Amino acid sequence: MTALRAEIDRWQADLDNIADASQTDNWFLEERRLAEAQHTILAFRGRILPMLSAQQQHDTIIADEIEHLVDDLEDLRNDTFQAAHPRESHRQIAEAVATLRALTRVALRFERTLEDA
Repeated sequence: MTALRAEIDRWQADLDNIADASQTDNWFLEERRLAEAQHTILAFRGRILPMLSAQQQHDTIIADEIEHLVDDLEDLRNDTFQAAHPRESHRQIAEAVATLRALTRVALRFERTLEDA
């Protein structure tokens, strides 16, 4: 298992733990989305994006797309801190996290293809 795969697996496991905790502890939707956004931003900015940026050129293209998406997610997270944040931001956070999951699967496929070569 590569370091990138381990970090992505860790991020996804943490998201699963957030989902479980939100159900068990009866969190409000806003709390869950905020936790997902915060954790995703920290994981990508701190560990995943630096690894992707160090990869081959096609991975840097994916890394750029992921970075833009993380920037958008950060804006959405900041919106949830406002007293009158738009309800739409909760759906948008969920969509951004889902898109990040898909993009990380693509990045891992490129990484596996390079290992096989």
